Amino acid sequence: MGNKISTYYGFFKEEEVKELASLYNKGGFEAVVSRIKEKSEALENETLKIAVTGASGVGKSALINAMRGLSGSDPGAAEEGSTEQTMVVTDYPHPQHPTLCFYDLPGVGTTKFSSTTYVKKLELCKYDVFIIVLGVSVMENDVFLARKINEMGKKIYFLRSKIDIEMDNLEKQNRQQDKERELNKIRQYCIQKLEEIKFPSQEVFLVSSYRMNDFDFSRFCNVVVSDLSENKRHVFNLALPNFSTDVIETKKASLHQKILGAAALSGVAGASPIPGTSLLCDIGILVTTFMYIRSSFGLDDESLQRLAWKFGKPVEVLKAEVKNPFISDISAASVLKLITTSVAGAVMAAEEAAHFIPIVGSVVGPPLSFLSTYSILTNSLDEFGKSAVRVIIKTTKK
Repeated sequence: MGNKISTYYGFFKEEEVKELASLYNKGGFEAVVSRIKEKSEALENETLKIAVTGASGVGKSALINAMRGLSGSDPGAAEEGSTEQTMVVTDYPHPQHPTLCFYDLPGVGTTKFSSTTYVKKLELCKYDVFIIVLGVSVMENDVFLARKINEMGKKIYFLRSKIDIEMDNLEKQNRQQDKERELNKIRQYCIQKLEEIKFPSQEVFLVSSYRMNDFDFSRFCNVVVSDLSENKRHVFNLALPNFSTDVIETKKASLHQKILGAAALSGVAGASPIPGTSLLCDIGILVTTFMYIRSSFGLDDESLQRLAWKFGKPVEVLKAEVKNPFISDISAASVLKLITTSVAGAVMAAEEAAHFIPIVGSVVGPPLSFLSTYSILTNSLDEFGKSAVRVIIKTTKK
């Protein structure tokens, strides 16, 4: 099995693992569990504020909706297709993960916000990430804003939108063989225009809000993740729409952190014995965490319905890809049944004890509650992920 610490996907860094060993020596497993709970709560409370701006009609609203897993007709979606310039900052929280919020900013140079007062009036310093959406032309106001953001030491990402339209035009002209050449031409044009207006050395991502698995969207997300702090990276990963199987793997890694937090809660609470099993765990914690995992993978009824509308599929067809009936019916009764019929859980709990911290010896009471909850959730995570992958494949299958 190797070092079990490695399966925690970076939840604790190497120096923090050493700290856990020291905590155990001083305060026992209760001190270790308390530290895990503290770190988990910090993740839960972390916020990520992403500001999106650009000229009128470049596709800001469509991008904001796409990154929230919404279509333009969904409740709470940003209005798409409007050519009216945004005059006020409009916030769009993520429907499943409200600690991530997108902000549609007014363009520079509008009547209400002149370039000289823009930075101050819009309080640009409060945002973590900036996305500047470029259209067919690179506007000087876009670069003015980029300079101001750069002066604040904030991250800026340039996205050239509506690339699907460009590719559809090639197809209509029977020039599919020119796809790569045209993409490179568009990219180089944007970079050249930025350089001409004295904003050099910028990467430009070519994206489509309606074909997220094509072009540069995945690469854009990877770059954002690499630039974010540890906690904000966790928020971003879990909120990503399920546009590829790679996203599912990324979410699984972040959900391991959620699972550790749930196990810590169980350990601190000192759960009661469950009839029919030697494991100790808290049913309420398990139900809540399973529902969170289901929602994060987009397997709840509401998310599946939105996906069905977006791709023009009957929702029953997508639900059929969720093979395990437990995923569709998470309740205290179904969780109890899952535990009492699982032999693996009891075995895993003892095995986890030996690997979580090398100096842990015999495990009784709250530590067993912690390890049991962790094992039950971890053993089920792959099944949730497999269902999410099957749903993705079904939505994209013609």
